[in-house]
Amino acid sequence: MSSRSRHIAFFNAPAPGHLAPSLAVVEELVRRGHRVSYPATELFAEDVASAGATVIPYESTIDIHRDFPPGTGNWLTKVLLGSIREAVATTPVFDAYFADDRPDAVAYDLFVRWTGELLTEKWRVPAVRLFPVGCVSQHVTPFAIGDVAYAELKAEMRRYAHTYGVDQDRAFHQMKGDPDALKLVFYPSRFGHIDAETDEKFRFVGPCFPSKTAGGDWRPPASGLPVCLVSLGTSFNHQPEFFRMCLKAFEGLPWHVVLALGPGVEPADVGPLPPNVEAHSWIPFQSVLEHARLTVCSGGTGTVMQALYTGTPMVVLPQLAAADGLAQQLADFGVARVIGRDATSAERLRSAVLDIADDESAMSATRDLQAHIHESGGVVRAVDEILSHIDDSVPSRV
Repeated sequence: MSSRSRHIAFFNAPAPGHLAPSLAVVEELVRRGHRVSYPATELFAEDVASAGATVIPYESTIDIHRDFPPGTGNWLTKVLLGSIREAVATTPVFDAYFADDRPDAVAYDLFVRWTGELLTEKWRVPAVRLFPVGCVSQHVTPFAIGDVAYAELKAEMRRYAHTYGVDQDRAFHQMKGDPDALKLVFYPSRFGHIDAETDEKFRFVGPCFPSKTAGGDWRPPASGLPVCLVSLGTSFNHQPEFFRMCLKAFEGLPWHVVLALGPGVEPADVGPLPPNVEAHSWIPFQSVLEHARLTVCSGGTGTVMQALYTGTPMVVLPQLAAADGLAQQLADFGVARVIGRDATSAERLRSAVLDIADDESAMSATRDLQAHIHESGGVVRAVDEILSHIDDSVPSRV
């Protein structure tokens, strides 16, 4: 592997679950002496800078609640439309910024694939596609999203193609992905793929965590009660009624409950807390999970992977249709109980908690997956794969 310093450009969606694993990769690249440029919105600029990257300020067209919608109502269409509209708006900004400082490679999140692939081809540099939330299907058809949605998506694609001088049919088929790109999946290989086609370019490196997610000064309670961490993540967490439901579910049970409320939700929003419950707008998950016996979560990739990394079984209540596939895999692996959106209640949650807490096979299965994750290579392997891909794709320069 070449020891020459490389310049790598990262492109991503302004969403915590998409950004976090890539920032762990950035930290390791910078630690090894490489240079990273990373466009970031104002909300995430500090996080990107803290990872060691050069921040490129920009304004995104993405609305998390619009483009990553809950429920099952045409969510794939909304994700795809948000992606192509973001490409139309931001590609010229990024192309102009890098005009005099071309990177040696481009790493891009699957949500911003059109931007990443267009710039990769224009600059003639190696591509690295990032899969932070699972490896989803690379083929889009009218059957998959509906005739009307398919027509709307093609109209947006025509706009994209016209703006950048790209052949329309070729641009539309770009959704199948660049066959020469390295594909980094932040899942362990045992999860395989969810409705996807994989090839020899896929690398299942497992979860990668930025350094700031580790550690912390949280300590388990003096009571010695088993700990349960409850979280809805950071994007769809504005549901104080959900946390109140959890309080009802745990009422009278011998558990110490840690509510990770997320940004924009304060402990006062949840209401009076019993002595065995604590609530935080932010808390380092890793420091809690190291002591937790159980996690109640929405099935977001980041929380799930942190729970498995620490060997913590789960009760999963998916809030997004996109999380259903992962939730089903967790149930199939025997490491989680899943409660559907239409079946959520304090009674069902209480029953699931009691069931999995007494299930020794669930703990055994979780520990097995924990070992598999630790063997996947994580951030060190991810960076090794990126640098090897660059060296294999670009002739060495003296």
